[in-house]
Amino acid sequence: MEIDERTRLSVAAYDEHARAYQESLRLRRPVADVRRFAAFARRGDLVLDAGCGPANDLRLLRDTGVHPVGVDLALGALQEARMLLPRHPLVQAPLNDLPFRPRSFGGLWLSGAFNHLPRGSWREVFAALLSLLDTGPVYFSCLRGVRDLAPVTDPVLGEIYTSEATEQEVEALFSSHGVEDVTVDVRPDPILDRRRMWVVALGRVVR
Repeated sequence: MEIDERTRLSVAAYDEHARAYQESLRLRRPVADVRRFAAFARRGDLVLDAGCGPANDLRLLRDTGVHPVGVDLALGALQEARMLLPRHPLVQAPLNDLPFRPRSFGGLWLSGAFNHLPRGSWREVFAALLSLLDTGPVYFSCLRGVRDLAPVTDPVLGEIYTSEATEQEVEALFSSHGVEDVTVDVRPDPILDRRRMWVVALGRVVR
């Protein structure tokens, strides 16, 4: 699957503004979500943080006792992540083509990872990521709506392109791929605009 040009432009924005983006994320620490996620994982398990960005969530996951592996396409974001976690495993790769064996992980963390993918690719990429999971929790968050890589002016990143989904679509994505015990919430954005909503889902894969 080729990478959409709009996705590439968004990745370039994250590269250019990686330090400022990391600073902005200090106001958003999903501590409660990380704890809920970790409660379904086994201590010491490898967990895949796909779309890890500058590693803000990765550090929280590490502190719960799991061993997260960070993946992102934006090299600038990974360089910031390396500053935070100098000895942690970090990989630059697209989400649909990761260099891991099937069933290598005990958890999958997808915080905003699909926001910069075309909606038509979500099912394929989600299936590919789930194939890397043995058993364990799956966390997913995305912007709420129906837009498909539409242009957005972000106060930190400049112009980027974002996709959205409704809570019904996210629940269907989980259930159609066999994810169990799914909970789906809708929440206001904690940083930029409380009128902008996010869909947050948590479930489990049991083989």
